[in-house]
Amino acid sequence: MIAVINRKGGCGKSTLVRGLASAAIARGDRVTVFDTDSSQSIYGWMKVAKQLGNWNDRAEVIHTYDPAEITAKLDAIYNEPEHDHLVLIDTFGGASEALDDVVLQSHLIVAPVRPGRGDYTETMETLIWHERLKGRVNNAQSVPDYRVVINAVSADPSATERQAIEQIFGSMPVIEEPIMERKAYKQVDGEGLLGEIRDNTRKGIIQNHLTNALEEMDAVLQLLDEAMLTDAEAV
Repeated sequence: MIAVINRKGGCGKSTLVRGLASAAIARGDRVTVFDTDSSQSIYGWMKVAKQLGNWNDRAEVIHTYDPAEITAKLDAIYNEPEHDHLVLIDTFGGASEALDDVVLQSHLIVAPVRPGRGDYTETMETLIWHERLKGRVNNAQSVPDYRVVINAVSADPSATERQAIEQIFGSMPVIEEPIMERKAYKQVDGEGLLGEIRDNTRKGIIQNHLTNALEEMDAVLQLLDEAMLTDAEAV
């Protein structure tokens, strides 16, 4: 279970959720996404994807603000026969105490960050919120660990972008696989799951672009899996 969070709007939270869901579905997992944002962007994405035939029955999106509803759904999932199941929480903007109950049910907190000054500053504020959360709970070890994913990296980054990336790596717990700036992700945002869009198109070039994006998201998901396993062993 992964909570995707960042104080900075437009950093790519919803795109990351859509990409990770696509990667999990492609490898045969089940996926449940909790859309806690008032914009209902992920819930709306599912409805459009179903209309276009770019959805998968192993994926479900639930729009809710209620931690109790999330808990009830998680209990139902845990009571099912053992299976691979990725749960994602697309959080509303900001990082505040209002998110505490939701985040504490996760196994990992993930923040996408673009290589820019504004994103860096807000992501550092999110890290500070994460540290303060440890002081608000009875057991600091109950707070899930935190990872950063660098998002929207251009194929030929400028000197400013390279400097920002170095700064992020030097001061944040970053996974090694960046998410590149790809047209495929814009297509996913508007049409559905990566694998289903790819399988439903006959254009070879588009299929290749979608496959590259899917492989990239799968690599990100594998690193997040490893992070959760490492954190669990440390506890």
